[in-house]
Amino acid sequence: MKDNWSIELIASKEAKEFIREHHYSRGSHNGPSPCFGLFEGDVLIGCLMVATPCSENVRASVFGVELKQHVRELHRLAIIDDTPKNTESWFISRCLKMMREVRPDIWALISFADTTVGHTGGIYRATNALHCGMTSPARFYEDSSGRLRHPRQNGVNISVAEATSRGWTAVRRSAKHRFLFILGDKREKRERTSLLLLDVN
Repeated sequence: MKDNWSIELIASKEAKEFIREHHYSRGSHNGPSPCFGLFEGDVLIGCLMVATPCSENVRASVFGVELKQHVRELHRLAIIDDTPKNTESWFISRCLKMMREVRPDIWALISFADTTVGHTGGIYRATNALHCGMTSPARFYEDSSGRLRHPRQNGVNISVAEATSRGWTAVRRSAKHRFLFILGDKREKRERTSLLLLDVN
């Protein structure tokens, strides 16, 4: 990659602004942390955002309820279009290494590839993520700006009636590929993989 590229921790506000501009969802979790920025010189050209999944069941599905605090989600990834081939996998692999330094308490990141927009997780496979099957199709909402809204907001399930009152439209989303990144050194990865409850294929 380019000599003047660097990866730095960035504030959630800066990360959310970048995601709103460059990610198809046009939005993100309200409190992502940590957030990593890919810079070309002083210019932000990419962002990887980690967040707590909306569903506690998603966290518990990885290692079980007692260890769910060690699970987060690779929530958003976006890079400007004019970058060399393999930039995304290069960026992800380096962010995962930094995760071990900045958040050693996090053992795994779960992520999803949205087939509704044609994503199959090729980038995740290229960075050695574990494929853990598919989710079921689900209902999401779309607000007036075109931003996707999760059906669970701030720990509360949003009904169709409530969504309608907010000016949101129900949209059906296809199944997603489920992927998992196990963090740590070789020994830690081996030990954490042995604790998995998800089926890996």
